[in-house]
Amino acid sequence: MGINREWHLQNKMPKNATPEQRLWWHTEHRKHCQCRKLTEKMLEKMKKAVKERP
Repeated sequence: MGINREWHLQNKMPKNATPEQRLWWHTEHRKHCQCRKLTEKMLEKMKKAVKERP
């Protein structure tokens, strides 16, 4: 699956995004578009966030 242009147009990364906003954006991006692979660093952040959920 390539780029989901419609999703990208409707879901731009906020300027000066906080770490939480970046994590949310990348999580949603992974669900809706596979135009690029996640970096190892972002994957680790996602795994850590899941472990820290109440």
